Amino acid sequence: MTFRLTRRRFTAAVGTALVLPAGVPAFAVGEKPVVLHAPEPSPQALIALCRALQPAGLPANPRVGIKIHGGEARVNYPLFAALRDAYPGAAFVEINWASDFGGSRRHTQSHIEEIRSQGVTGEIDILDRDERDEDYVTVPVKNGIELTEIETTRVSLEAYDFLIDLTNFKVPSFAGYTGAVKDTGIGFASPRAKSIVHGPGYAKSEGFFRRLVDSARGIAGALSERMIHVNIVTDLKPVTLDGIEARSGTLGIFASKDPFAVDQAVVDAVYGRDNRAKLAAQPLERKIESGVLQLELFAPYDAPERDVRIETPKVV
Repeated sequence: MTFRLTRRRFTAAVGTALVLPAGVPAFAVGEKPVVLHAPEPSPQALIALCRALQPAGLPANPRVGIKIHGGEARVNYPLFAALRDAYPGAAFVEINWASDFGGSRRHTQSHIEEIRSQGVTGEIDILDRDERDEDYVTVPVKNGIELTEIETTRVSLEAYDFLIDLTNFKVPSFAGYTGAVKDTGIGFASPRAKSIVHGPGYAKSEGFFRRLVDSARGIAGALSERMIHVNIVTDLKPVTLDGIEARSGTLGIFASKDPFAVDQAVVDAVYGRDNRAKLAAQPLERKIESGVLQLELFAPYDAPERDVRIETPKVV
């Protein structure tokens, strides 16, 4: 189900709070990355999870960039609007399409008009701004498989106190599934970098997945504590894999400061934490089709980097 916001739900949402178990930080450096999970995809839950993960020491009215997908902004938009309204200094943000793509999302003004046509109100900030060379900046990719650097927008790094990347977790997609890794590695990449990540001919290949993981690693590293990654899982119809029973439907909201961790949490919820070895044994083409190759290229299925700690706080 996609979420529809009623007046009663919105009124309850803007004053919501999150109760974390005693002694459990929202994000623990040097420990397993924490993923917060709310089974019900409500405004209360979305706002509370983001507040729990927001950086410390913010000004009274922080400047918040809420990243949405310009091509499907209407999906779960009531949730997005409630989150924006909870932060008076918030704007919806996006980055233009790949440089060798055409269409309305290729340039700033037409991109804004496309998003507006889907019923989105309030401030929309296309982070490419005037699309000049100086509007972009290159950040390093540490331990990249193919890439050593990736280009993003300067505004992403300089103009906001923090960013919230809202992803409607989707299957199927070009990357098998669209989650936080894809929305970081492609969504926050500059138009030129998007083309580099996709590669010649836009082939759905292992090379694309390697560059996607590299790009996500670089951009997430540059934004670090200033970025929250959110997967909203509604109406999910996952790819069926041999010998693995998959969950479908609405699984709630998952949020973390680590894009790989939050995607791992969703994949575990869909295919089962105990089935990671079975996922790793799937043929390459099935890993590409399902998207689980994204996580495998980040780290082997049994590596410590793939361990996440899921908390299901009480929303009050």
